[in-house]
Amino acid sequence: ASMSRAGSSTSSSPEARAPRRGVLAALPLLALGACGFRPVHGEAPRGGAAPTASGDLAATRVALIADREGVLLRRALVARLGSERGAPALYQLTVQLVVRRDQVAVRQDQTETRSRVSASATYVLAPLTPPGEPLARGRAFATDAFNVGQDQFFAAQLSGEAAMQRLAERLAEDISGQLAAFYAQRRAAAARAT
Repeated sequence: ASMSRAGSSTSSSPEARAPRRGVLAALPLLALGACGFRPVHGEAPRGGAAPTASGDLAATRVALIADREGVLLRRALVARLGSERGAPALYQLTVQLVVRRDQVAVRQDQTETRSRVSASATYVLAPLTPPGEPLARGRAFATDAFNVGQDQFFAAQLSGEAAMQRLAERLAEDISGQLAAFYAQRRAAAARAT
């Protein structure tokens, strides 16, 4: 008697393979946990700085940054660092922002059709109390462009604001990444010293 494929003990249905795929996908995550891996941007507990780079990020307060562009950058930094989570402040981040706008496409009548916005942020990280020598210094740079419609002032204004928001997000991502690397290296050096 021949056995059909449906009755074969070697075949497996898609429903039977799905749980095995989930288990196989989880194995690398279990291995990472076993070796002590912790994500840098994981959640820090509320009310206290965790002994992780994420806790250090949350314990970093961002000083006020001048101008409208500075407000956008500060908001993006606070969101990325997690400073609003309620961790006690241990560090102060001071940022200087320089924004430049250039015309990159101009019509024959000298009206602008495309504009480029560049932003450069230099920062200093220092302990909050007692105020001391800077712990880290760094720089981030981002650029973006937008079209300027003919006789469309408000559309150009909105496009410029959207470009600046994107720049603020990019700068905040870059600065928070640099700070996360600094905090992780600092904690690793302290762990090796003990």
